[in-house]
Amino acid sequence: MKKQSWLLLLLLLIVSCSPAVPTSPSPEAPAAIPDADSPTADTDEIEGIVVPAQQAQLSFLLSGSIIEITVAEGDTVQAGDKLMVVSAANLDSAVLAAEASLRAAVADLQYWLLPRKNKPHERRWLAEARVAAAEAVLATTLEAQKQAVLVAPFDATVIEIDVAPGEVVNPGQRVILLADLGNLEIKTIDLSERVVPNIEIGHLAIVYIEALDTKLNGQVTAISPISSASGGDVVYTTTIQLDEIPNDLRWGMSTTVEIHAE
Repeated sequence: MKKQSWLLLLLLLIVSCSPAVPTSPSPEAPAAIPDADSPTADTDEIEGIVVPAQQAQLSFLLSGSIIEITVAEGDTVQAGDKLMVVSAANLDSAVLAAEASLRAAVADLQYWLLPRKNKPHERRWLAEARVAAAEAVLATTLEAQKQAVLVAPFDATVIEIDVAPGEVVNPGQRVILLADLGNLEIKTIDLSERVVPNIEIGHLAIVYIEALDTKLNGQVTAISPISSASGGDVVYTTTIQLDEIPNDLRWGMSTTVEIHAE
């Protein structure tokens, strides 16, 4: 009996002192690889800004001094309305000279059209050609004279006037800024190159106007074909047309945009 107890005790000591056998960890499931053909998720919030759908910075094609400004900042104008006039003495002189030449050519033609004998037909033909040439010169000078008058290219609001009467302007110098404030849209400013491949014209857009604390529906109407840089990132400008435009929406208001892929 004592011998068996000693054997049992020895066996317990051997088992307790034996190193534990390490258990193999269960294998982890491999990370899922996204499918390139799977539908893309909706975009995160994109920053945007409210801008007019149409705006124009107008300038003259010739130099001269401003002799008339017919509008003021804040006025609404229609396409074809006169905005501003610049002096163009040389063009005015050219018109007067062309008109005089035409009168002389017409008088000469009338002489050769009188029913008299021994009048060579060649002289009448030459007089007719001179009238046609004088008419063409007058039409050209009148068209050039129009360059002295600046007109509105579309219905708009006068945003800024950069010159005053008497001021001398150069060709291409901006003198007035127009914008269609009745037709505002959203331009995104930080749409990444990594996101733009998922965007298509016609996609639904939800626009949050921060200043108005309101959300508006719209859709993508244009995607810029060329990139720009923003904070070191490559971005593409996207245009969002709103389904409705609130009366208190203003040019330059900040927005955030969510574009939903269909």
